[in-house]
Amino acid sequence: MGNQLNELLLNCDGSNFSFHTSGSLVVSTDGTKPDFGYKTSYDFEFDFCRDLIQHFNKTRSYFDYEEFYDFFNYEAKDDPEVEVLFKAGNYGTGKDVSQMLYSIKNIYAQLVSHFLKDGEGKSWYDDAAHMCDPIWLGYTGILNCFKKWSKAHLVNVHTLNHDLFFEHLNYSDWLQNELCDGFEELGSPYFGDLSVQGRRYKCRLQHYTGKYDKKFRLYKLHGSKDYGVYYGSNGSVLTPEKYVKTRWGIGFSELYKEIQDEKGRLMYEHCWINYHADFLTGTTSKIERYSEPLLFKILFQHFRDNLKEAEKLIIIGYGGRDSEVNKMILENFDFKNKPSFIIDPYPGEDVKKLREQVGAKLIEEHLENIDFKEFE
Repeated sequence: MGNQLNELLLNCDGSNFSFHTSGSLVVSTDGTKPDFGYKTSYDFEFDFCRDLIQHFNKTRSYFDYEEFYDFFNYEAKDDPEVEVLFKAGNYGTGKDVSQMLYSIKNIYAQLVSHFLKDGEGKSWYDDAAHMCDPIWLGYTGILNCFKKWSKAHLVNVHTLNHDLFFEHLNYSDWLQNELCDGFEELGSPYFGDLSVQGRRYKCRLQHYTGKYDKKFRLYKLHGSKDYGVYYGSNGSVLTPEKYVKTRWGIGFSELYKEIQDEKGRLMYEHCWINYHADFLTGTTSKIERYSEPLLFKILFQHFRDNLKEAEKLIIIGYGGRDSEVNKMILENFDFKNKPSFIIDPYPGEDVKKLREQVGAKLIEEHLENIDFKEFE
């Protein structure tokens, strides 16, 4: 949840991770802070990011991870106190404050990804066992609804979350491996380097093809902690080429593409420029990327098209704070003639406002207790 992520970032002191010379956030296999014998430039950038988080919290008396992203992107450069903070800090760099503010974008994205874990501390679920019905504690009610809806309808799921929990639902008696997200492994020329106990393997990775052909169709509108961009070489220039999905144990600095050399021989091209996931955050800055053609423009076009074709709109856990998403809902869903529902046990003012705008039925229940009859 957002509040938990806020708390983790606010209390983050870097005591259990470091930044490699590649720029990647790294943790030792035993969960402790790696010791490289010195601090990298990225470690110093983290120090500045950490201090800036505390400055934001002190001046506003609260911390919000999305508002903070907008703060250091737009406002911090004109804040005289940030200049004072930078000069007083020992950040071991020749960069000025504007350069440091730009540099911490990549640091902060990795911090958010690092802390995206569930209550059990898990963020990857590919090792989880298949979950059998009739009960999945916490989610039984809504999963029963998914199962019933899928008998006669396609279920398009649009999420703003970056975590991987929804994909975990695929391995259950409710979804039965009927979930797709537009990424495919078959035919992909993209690989990742997996190192396990001193052994290294090339593993084929899924790439985005835009194919949605199953009952449950997942559109991660703001990206995901396992999405990254492969940059291909075009002469001496590297250009963004394709979104790929990494896997557990494969870092974004170890992406490869199978290509042919001038003699037709197969070889691996290394994408050396990328080193972290690519997802959207911030309250307003993320909206600027909604029109990027490689992935986000495509996903949001699907969102608008699906809204136009939807027989029902069901909103779960969305706080109603993304102005552009709200606009898309109001402009594309036929809320005057079709039913809409909002599931939220603790609705805030933004949710109540959205409910009034679309005339939705508000269901103040937890997902465990949702009954299919509520939507009839």
